[in-house]
Amino acid sequence: EFISGFWKNDRLLPVITVVVYFGSETWDGPMSLSEMYTDCDADLLNYAAEYHINLITPKGLTDSEIDGFQTSMREIMRYIKYANDREMLDKVLNTEQRFKNLERSAAEIINAATNSKIKLEQGKETVDMCLAIQEMREESRIKGRDEGRNEGRIEGIKAFIQDKVEDGVAENVIISKLQRHFALDEETAQQYYTTYVK
Repeated sequence: EFISGFWKNDRLLPVITVVVYFGSETWDGPMSLSEMYTDCDADLLNYAAEYHINLITPKGLTDSEIDGFQTSMREIMRYIKYANDREMLDKVLNTEQRFKNLERSAAEIINAATNSKIKLEQGKETVDMCLAIQEMREESRIKGRDEGRNEGRIEGIKAFIQDKVEDGVAENVIISKLQRHFALDEETAQQYYTTYVK
């Protein structure tokens, strides 16, 4: 007793390790130490310590279990749970008031866990997730539209060049027409010509 500093009547409080998995997918990893062992002699395993993990995953929790969280962990877990289900996520964001005034740190965790790319304003300590998601989707829609227009423009340039080449129009005339019709500088027009003439 004297050497260890632990007396016969002393008692310990248990330590419980909880693992929180922030992924939006279902956990498919081991749940105990023994599941990680390589093939071993069964007799040897009788002497090995076992260790089970207490795992909390968004997918593994019911909505009522998530409601049991008393902090912004509730919104984090619910968002992650429905991150891949747009209809349910929209429903959650539009019906749960706490998402309208979410702590910045919770929004940062959501961003990191789901790669949502929600913009967080500098200096603001709370985030209206409903508004942030709407803005993010609008930006994505505009970006997609612009990319579509650009792809269409490039296809138009390609078709224009190939059509003129088929008609036997000289390279310098095609380059000149590209500059005029598509508002290109000479170097860019030349690059397009070189790319699409085979």
